[in-house]
Amino acid sequence: MTIDPSDQHRYRPALDGIRAVAILAVFGYHLEYRWLRGGFLGVDVFFVLSGYLITGLLLAEYQRTGRISLIGFWLRRAKRLLPALFFMIVAVAVWLHFKAAPFELPLRRRDLFWTLFYGANWHFVASGQDYFAQFASASPLRHTWSLAVEEQFYLLWPLIVLAALTGGAIRRWKIGTICGTGIMVSAAAMVLLYDPGDPSRAYYGTDTRIHQPLIGALLAIALSRRQSWCAKSAAASFTAAGATTVLVAGFVFLSDGSPAYFNGLSLGVALCAAVLIWGVETAPAGGFARLLGLWPVRWVGQISYGLYLWHWPIIVAIRSAPPVLVALPGSLRLNLTRLLATFVVAAASWLFIEQPIRRGQVRFVRPALGFVTAGALTTALVATIALWATEHEPTLDVPLEIAGCPTSADEPCLRRRGSEGRPVVALVGDSLARSLDSAFLKLAAEHDWTYVLAARNGCRLSHLLTVYQGVTRPNDRVCYEAMPHLVARLLATWRPTAVVAVDRWEIIDFVGANGVKRATRTPEHVSETEVALANVARTITSKGARLAFIELPPILPGECLKKDKREGLQCQVPVANDAPQIPYNDVLRHVAVQVPDVSTVSVTDLVCPNGLCSPEVDGITIRYDGLHFSPAGGGWLAPSLYKRLTDSGVISQ
Repeated sequence: MTIDPSDQHRYRPALDGIRAVAILAVFGYHLEYRWLRGGFLGVDVFFVLSGYLITGLLLAEYQRTGRISLIGFWLRRAKRLLPALFFMIVAVAVWLHFKAAPFELPLRRRDLFWTLFYGANWHFVASGQDYFAQFASASPLRHTWSLAVEEQFYLLWPLIVLAALTGGAIRRWKIGTICGTGIMVSAAAMVLLYDPGDPSRAYYGTDTRIHQPLIGALLAIALSRRQSWCAKSAAASFTAAGATTVLVAGFVFLSDGSPAYFNGLSLGVALCAAVLIWGVETAPAGGFARLLGLWPVRWVGQISYGLYLWHWPIIVAIRSAPPVLVALPGSLRLNLTRLLATFVVAAASWLFIEQPIRRGQVRFVRPALGFVTAGALTTALVATIALWATEHEPTLDVPLEIAGCPTSADEPCLRRRGSEGRPVVALVGDSLARSLDSAFLKLAAEHDWTYVLAARNGCRLSHLLTVYQGVTRPNDRVCYEAMPHLVARLLATWRPTAVVAVDRWEIIDFVGANGVKRATRTPEHVSETEVALANVARTITSKGARLAFIELPPILPGECLKKDKREGLQCQVPVANDAPQIPYNDVLRHVAVQVPDVSTVSVTDLVCPNGLCSPEVDGITIRYDGLHFSPAGGGWLAPSLYKRLTDSGVISQ
């Protein structure tokens, strides 16, 4: 079957049905339903569909008029996408103004800026915001990475198509060759750039993603040219149904931590989506196309852009259900609240923002010049509101990265070199250890130490395989292998005289003997953790170093760091009630008794004076998220920490 150019302007309900399937998969994944653990693949379907539709429109315009109006194309895309995006950005900025914790604000301002200018995917790579971390300090704009990839495609692909078409006749073979080459290079880049410890670069990158819209583009070229694509309605419907079944199986069974996705399966998912599109386009009157075109499915697809824009900010913002739904079981009441709120806002966006502007029912957007002017003014206004709304109080400027020492460092990082003969002090552990870098850097400068940092985010110091939220993630396996080597390299290369260790991951579940999961605070978990940490302590002290474990202070609820919550009674956490940490602080003390040259140091009385932990001490926010130390908090803690380390004999004065 040949897709007639005029058909590119014909409404095809089944394509909205495909959008509906994709957005519902993404929505379910973000609601953290384990039976949709592969729902993130819905984004892949959107990419393929976008490449198919955009390329089809460009080819149809060229065949109809002999030219492609780039300005016209970009203006149509802007009218379709920008108004709803601007409204969402302003709403998120205002929400952040009232609800965000102070430590979040510098990064959230950058999130807003890069979202506004469609660079969010590269910003999230640079700032280390893992898409699969879900709610770990989640940005309400994290989902906009995919919008950035699509917009970058919309910006560059028409230029490439126009260049390939120059010369009169439609040279589909040129565009097809470009697509094929781009697909192979992009898929290979995803394989080569994939890092199991941090898949963000391979997941977010435009270069590693572009094979998916290009597969859609290749399909558009094929359907606009070859009669050999003709298929019987029943066969095409059956093929489309089969492709949908495979995609749904991926939504259900493919884990977001699966290396297979990055090692070629993303290409397979995109090809499967292309087969689905081919099936419903070649048999638009077939049974499966009609099923996807049923009005409830079609309606979800029509508002899918608004659903995608709003679902993630609403999930992040809504953390409790209204009393009227209290009778519903488990997470159903919360997720039903989120679902209803998202559909109401998305439907309103479709009816009152997207459609009126798209149809030219808003007077000032009809002329192109007027639209460009209005767009520029609106962008400036949105940027101003966004920056103002997140500037409501001084921030802590928490760095995500330490210069020369990435969060997944495989080598110890020299932070300061002291004079010959002065102590060599090392700080080891996880992100909690890294958050004390400012304190140790200050002490190293004051006392002329050589200071080395050997800590990885999300990694436990003990040689135990972490189980987090019921599963062992790729990064957990990386940590299991990496940490012993990191400690060994630290001891062999720097021969520290003193090692300070702090690591909260020790209280998390792990795989114990015979592959059995050890749940936190169970006797087996506590005893095996003690054995593992004693082994680490012997390894460190056998090389001549003294070792100090920093005991874990209670954690403050994240809500306590927000402007309107920090004075509440629930944010005065009694040390005596600290059930999660108490057994493990006991473990550290037991290890100190068992292993010579090992001691423990507590800072709990400093960060929690009078037995109560609160967001601020001496007017300083000590722990920017209730767990990790802020730079100001580290500087405040440094003198007292130094005295306790020297009093314990770990560090000589």
